[in-house]
Amino acid sequence: MRSVRHAELIEPSALEDVSFHSTPARNQRISVHWYTAALFFSDVIILFSTGVLPILLYDGISDRHLNPYMSAVGSCTLLFLLASRTLAVYDVDKSLDWHWSIPRLIAALTITFVLAMMIGVATKTTEDYSRVWFFSWVSLSFVLITSLRALVLAAVEAKLTKGAYLKQALIITCSSNAFSEDQLAIETRNRVRAVGTILAQDVAQIPDLMVYIQRLKPDVVIFNLPWPQVEEAISKFNALSHHALEVLILPDASICLQRAIRLRRFGSRALLQILEPPLAEWERTIKRIEDIVVASVALFVTMPLLIITAIAIKMESKGEVLFKQPRTGLDGEIIDVWKFRSMYVEVADRDASRQTSKNDPRVTRIGRFIRKTSIDELPQFWNVLQGQMSVVGPRPHALKTAAEGKTLEALVDDYGARHRVKPGITGWAQINGARGELFSRHQVKKRVDYDLYYIENWSVLFDIKIILMTVVRVFYDPHAY
Repeated sequence: MRSVRHAELIEPSALEDVSFHSTPARNQRISVHWYTAALFFSDVIILFSTGVLPILLYDGISDRHLNPYMSAVGSCTLLFLLASRTLAVYDVDKSLDWHWSIPRLIAALTITFVLAMMIGVATKTTEDYSRVWFFSWVSLSFVLITSLRALVLAAVEAKLTKGAYLKQALIITCSSNAFSEDQLAIETRNRVRAVGTILAQDVAQIPDLMVYIQRLKPDVVIFNLPWPQVEEAISKFNALSHHALEVLILPDASICLQRAIRLRRFGSRALLQILEPPLAEWERTIKRIEDIVVASVALFVTMPLLIITAIAIKMESKGEVLFKQPRTGLDGEIIDVWKFRSMYVEVADRDASRQTSKNDPRVTRIGRFIRKTSIDELPQFWNVLQGQMSVVGPRPHALKTAAEGKTLEALVDDYGARHRVKPGITGWAQINGARGELFSRHQVKKRVDYDLYYIENWSVLFDIKIILMTVVRVFYDPHAY
């Protein structure tokens, strides 16, 4: 094996022979700073102008009352700037990320107008302003600002799929599990493209990188190394700190692809972070607000159905209409989940030591219908209001649920990771058909994979998508019984 190569890349003195991605004209580089600045100024201009426009068009506002309205618009614009700063809406590294940008933008706008109303109530000035003007402003600003952001992000994604990129990287590999250029593009969703790859037998054989950096001008240098060589690499390439580069060490790609490992600083010490909460504090707050709103509306809308279902259950068989079943919640805490009773009382299995199967004789006629249509789960909206569950999340299993004669925790190693968020009434696994009786490890693993994907990719938009797809599944789902 030669000491260094990338399509026969030999040594720095022969740099003209280096094989690398030259970024042709069609593969344009997208300036994140320019886009972020443009989005910032356009958002502020739209927010200000949508506040001023209704003032000019609404006849109920006379010229002598114009100043208070303009002051209100200016104050709200300032509140938006503060909220955006707090939520890092215009973080340069994340402003072009759908999952970061859209939810935080909506949160900043919501905080702005909620604070404006609270200030109006506190100062007793709400009567001084037209409600038509205020809600016209709120509606216009939300629609125009979020629509513009969505269009810009869609345009950026389209450019990325056609070969554009945000950053370029030089990859240095001393590992048998080489981190390829294709992997880099996939892992960064085409945002980072490789301009060259150096393959060396070990750290000691990596050539002087200064010539490569000066010629290739990468934004990021990635060292793909075995764990024992990490310390040596840090010492050897400390000189890279003299350059405006992002230097990353990927200790063996196979390990880091399985687990997100990050370096965190605690004072003067550096620590490897192998786990972090799946949702930030502000994300948990947004999700809680979402849960309260959706659960409240759902209970109000379905109240007639709840009453009819309760009467039907009571008329068909003796026993309580509702029953509580212990299941595992957030952080492994045991919670009591409410359900409509779908089985005969004398054979009801509170701990689910025997899973419910298709055409199960223990299920009543009404029970069969409400299970098929998921009506039996509607009382769980009360669990959501209590804060024990979310509308969307991994479905909690009964405590004694087993497959292949083993508990689910013993069957799949990552099963417990589902408990890092609140369990849900519906989830990504359920709308993808992963529901019903569990027979094999493969079925459990498939369900866990769906749940972990949801946890790692959570967003308000993702939740809305799952809720809408769940509504569709109510009318037809071959996996429900």
